[in-house]
Amino acid sequence: MNRLIRGFTLIELMIVLAIVAVIIAFAYPSYRNQVMKANRSDGMIFILEIADRQERFYSDRGTYTTDITDLGFASTTSPDGNYTVAITDDPSNDITITYRITATPQGTQADDTCNSYTLDSLGTRISSPDGCWN
Repeated sequence: MNRLIRGFTLIELMIVLAIVAVIIAFAYPSYRNQVMKANRSDGMIFILEIADRQERFYSDRGTYTTDITDLGFASTTSPDGNYTVAITDDPSNDITITYRITATPQGTQADDTCNSYTLDSLGTRISSPDGCWN
């Protein structure tokens, strides 16, 4: 009686699991870095939207504001919740002529190697570490 047995042996399954584990070990860190990079766009878009509304606010009132609700936003948190934004005046000038917007990562984005990003009224961009947000 000759039966045909179909299936996998334990050795074959262990080899497949080892191969999958190696692939995951190399792929996951790269995937995670790409997710962090993609999430930075959430902060960048939010900062640029705030800067745009600051310029409109300045056109209407002749001054900038540090209150984000004056610009029509309900919260200082970016739409996807990855960044908290603060609007301050430039330390060397008055808020009536300059502003500085800083995005700080929060939640899972806080583990990103790129920390804060700042944009001022002159268009100067400062990232920490330098060049990280490019």
